[in-house]
Amino acid sequence: MNYFHKANELYNSKDYKNAIEMYQKSSQSYEAKPVCLYNSAVCFIKLQDYIKAIPLLKAAIKLKTQSIYFFNLGYCYAMIKDYKNALIYFNTAWSLDSKDKDCEKAINLIVKSLRK
Repeated sequence: MNYFHKANELYNSKDYKNAIEMYQKSSQSYEAKPVCLYNSAVCFIKLQDYIKAIPLLKAAIKLKTQSIYFFNLGYCYAMIKDYKNALIYFNTAWSLDSKDKDCEKAINLIVKSLRK
């Protein structure tokens, strides 16, 4: 069985809990590990379990540097109201992809709310 393919099918059908299990099984391959960690984290984000998503995103980042990984880590921190870490990770994402308007928006929203 191709666990990664099955995990993606489950994700697309919004069965996030079972998708996480399949991504974990699929992560046995080193090449697939960063994306499986990231996709598992996204499932936790969809389930609004940001605390469980954070270590998965950090583990994915250790294996592969991608702007979207940092962006979602910033998002998780913003959702738990840890704005210092949110800004750090949004800024890191933006430094990796300066064309990402979502990073710019997120940073501006946090800074604006902190100034009030």
